[in-house]
Amino acid sequence: MDNKNLLKGTMVYSLMNLVTKMGSFVFLPIITRLLTQEEFGIVGTLAPITSLFTVILGLGLYNAQMKKYVDLKENEDEFGSYMFSSTLIIVVFNILTYIFLFTPMAQKLFSYIVNLSKVSYYPLIIVSILIATANAFNNLSTTLFRMKRMYMKVAIGSVISLFTTYILAIYFIKYLKWGVFGNQFANLIALLIVFLFYFKDYFGKFRFKLNFDYVKYSLRNGLPLIFIELTDQVVNLSDRLVLAKFVSLAVVGGYTLAFTGGRVLSVVTGSFVNSWTPEFYEAMKEDKTNPTITRSVENFIAIISFACVIAQLFAPEGIKLIFPKSYYQAINYMPLILAGIVIQALFCLDYFFHFHEDSIYIFYFTMFAMIFNLVGNIIFIPKFPEIGPIIAAWTTLLAFLFRAIMEMMIIRKKYKISFNYKKLFLYFIIIVNPVIFYLSNDQISIVKFGLKIVYLVIVTKLLVNKEVLTKIMNLVNGIKRKIMKR
Repeated sequence: MDNKNLLKGTMVYSLMNLVTKMGSFVFLPIITRLLTQEEFGIVGTLAPITSLFTVILGLGLYNAQMKKYVDLKENEDEFGSYMFSSTLIIVVFNILTYIFLFTPMAQKLFSYIVNLSKVSYYPLIIVSILIATANAFNNLSTTLFRMKRMYMKVAIGSVISLFTTYILAIYFIKYLKWGVFGNQFANLIALLIVFLFYFKDYFGKFRFKLNFDYVKYSLRNGLPLIFIELTDQVVNLSDRLVLAKFVSLAVVGGYTLAFTGGRVLSVVTGSFVNSWTPEFYEAMKEDKTNPTITRSVENFIAIISFACVIAQLFAPEGIKLIFPKSYYQAINYMPLILAGIVIQALFCLDYFFHFHEDSIYIFYFTMFAMIFNLVGNIIFIPKFPEIGPIIAAWTTLLAFLFRAIMEMMIIRKKYKISFNYKKLFLYFIIIVNPVIFYLSNDQISIVKFGLKIVYLVIVTKLLVNKEVLTKIMNLVNGIKRKIMKR
């Protein structure tokens, strides 16, 4: 595993994610003030639909692309033929999907998922699915750029998407009075601009030679992933749909804010996974039992757990400082959502199964997690609507946890690769410690702030060992050297 490339990739993605997530936090308070809490709840309800269709319309081909790139990177013509063949499948499938969307059957199907009296079918859902199409193509592009280690291309695309989305959204909502539609339309335009930015470096590599062997390969490796990722997305996002159906869109608005705020933690998660993935494939190709792979995962979970505790402790102050009072209830959900994101980070273990072409196991894991999550939400949220968001956060966290445990057990048994389970258990205890929930409630005082500092010092001692500290310092020094060089 090339640690230099891993460090460089992590550094670039960290800076990119920091800019985009911080940018989100600059713009998000503005959006929450321009939209009512109910309208923001509609945005939160449409997000799962977009995510689900991103998976469906992408046909799971990005993973097949990663594997095929490793195999064909020395033969540009053959890889260009593969890219053309696989992308053509997606184009044809998307056309067929949009034909279906304008049928009465499709409208009836959506009426079971969302309240179409509040979410207008044609303008909002169709635009949301157009966003999914743009996402699917952009995901294919960024996957290729990651494998080629074109870090800056991905970084610039993300920054363009962020600022274009929010600037247009503010204009459409505030000045054109387009409300939720303005928010969605701004997102679509931003993604189309990014698509054009990626176009030459992705589509310019095509070799217009249809190869049916590549078509079969793509479908064989991609289609199982649709079901895997769909179940994953249901676990990730169904809570908002259930809350919208059985509680209220206003509650979904608060929950969406907590969920969106929690995603700041993905600055660390996304940075690691994005740079780790190509290094993982290369390392596995050389040695399938390479111990540096598991060690890098363990250190990564330590770092993200540390970041999680910081976010859990000081989220109440942040929310009260920058968001309207109507969103303060998000404070109660934030610690659990943040803990769930840490557990979800272990889904990087999926790549063990992708590499060995044993993706069926991931399907079993995600099916179990989806059923657990859905059944828990559907049973308990209608019975206890007053604590619906808390139930949704707990069911999601536990679904993630059970899935991660099953993955590690199978990896240990099937591939003879083991992890330091004592360490991982300690990290879990730290992020769901009752002390966290006491210190993270909405009652803010000087005494409690002092206790937060003491708790953070203790956690730092437990989590930041010599190896983890070295990795953090290497990352910081790498950034400093780049700045000094420039």
